Amino acid sequence: MNTISTIIPVKNGAEFIADALASISRQTIVPDEILIVDDGSTDNTLDVVHKISKSNPAIKLLQGPEKGPGSARNVALEQARGDIITFLDADDLWPAEKMQVQLARLAKEPHVDVVSGFVRYFDKLCKDTLTPAEDSRTNDIFHVHLGAAVFRRSVFDKLGQFHEDMLYSEDVDLILKIRESEFPMTILRHVTLYYRRHENAMTSKMTRDESKSFNMAILRSMMRRRAAGISEPFTPFSSLIEDVK
Repeated sequence: MNTISTIIPVKNGAEFIADALASISRQTIVPDEILIVDDGSTDNTLDVVHKISKSNPAIKLLQGPEKGPGSARNVALEQARGDIITFLDADDLWPAEKMQVQLARLAKEPHVDVVSGFVRYFDKLCKDTLTPAEDSRTNDIFHVHLGAAVFRRSVFDKLGQFHEDMLYSEDVDLILKIRESEFPMTILRHVTLYYRRHENAMTSKMTRDESKSFNMAILRSMMRRRAAGISEPFTPFSSLIEDVK
């Protein structure tokens, strides 16, 4: 039986983290542990987490190094017990059937190491259902978001941790390393993450630093591939997409 660890980095996420945790609790398959890494919150994030943890013993609160989400995730990876690793940002949510659908696909072919899915971007939440509100602006696409995927622990055992010098695009760097290492990966044509758009989100505005980090992730991938003598381009991500059966 697989054990599941969920990693949530957070900084000043008091407004949203209760929704994120509620979306995890409503799963038909719930994680064995939820590792929340506080990365220097100055709002009442800790109070919110402590209150929820009283009724959810799976929650473990860790202290981050205050160097950004990649470093915070590394703190949790070092302590995670699960052989399945999942992620969620404190301002996003999981659809109710996410874990059931993705773990079923993971179990279908034991050699598949990463199962991702589509992302639904939204700007208004229905609190009763924890789904995008009817009048929310939504868009469903595949994009690199850790919260949309589930990973076997063996991926991190081989590839190591997130780059800690990248405030942005550390997730892009990871996915590119997964593609380079030819870990079997599939993308379900199914929404596996609700991504909340709001003005305080780290990625709500494209900044020079964000663009620089993205370009750095691409450059690092090119350098790794060149060092390995690989000249052929990746097959497109679209070739990994499959319907849920």
